[in-house]
Amino acid sequence: MADLMPMIHAERAALADYLQGLTAEQWEAPTWCTAWSVQQVTGHLIAAARITAPHFLAAFVSSGFSFDRTVGKDLRQYAKGSPGEVLERFRGIITSTRKPPGPAYVALGEVMVHGEDIRRALGDVGDHKAEHATTLADMYVKTGPPLRGKTRAAGLSLRATDADWRTGSGPEVAGPIMSLVLAVVGRPGALADLEGPGLATLQARVQSGAH
Repeated sequence: MADLMPMIHAERAALADYLQGLTAEQWEAPTWCTAWSVQQVTGHLIAAARITAPHFLAAFVSSGFSFDRTVGKDLRQYAKGSPGEVLERFRGIITSTRKPPGPAYVALGEVMVHGEDIRRALGDVGDHKAEHATTLADMYVKTGPPLRGKTRAAGLSLRATDADWRTGSGPEVAGPIMSLVLAVVGRPGALADLEGPGLATLQARVQSGAH
């Protein structure tokens, strides 16, 4: 497996530079991550870079074994204050080597997918190195709950039009690699960038919240 930490650090640095240019109104804007603003998503990324397994397990128990409540509680403390304060906290974790509990790809996926949740809601698209995007795509099409990439991608051939990447067999879905990744993890907005005979199947799975 490729060394993911340099990729994670580079993606965080690029997102920090993007956030630096946002207005106060944009920090309050909704994102593709349902119910979270730009500031809240950034708070979540900070929390994810600071969390330890014991902290997560304790918070999970105290939240009634609800993943969503656990995550929501953690992000609130890091999303407090002005946009400038939140950005300063985010810059403080750019080179952190901690990662959320779970597989090694989690921290890379957090910053790349949530970074796109922010950018695309604001009408922009991130410029990711092909190595970063293909590494993430290889991992995300195999994920179970809560991402469920494996279920959404099952029986489909996915092909990137902007990178040397394809996977699976069956009716093809083609498009920019990050749009494929975002669709596979359930972002309906990414479907507009995709095409092919398998698109209707993928669209139905995304829109139904297929598990």
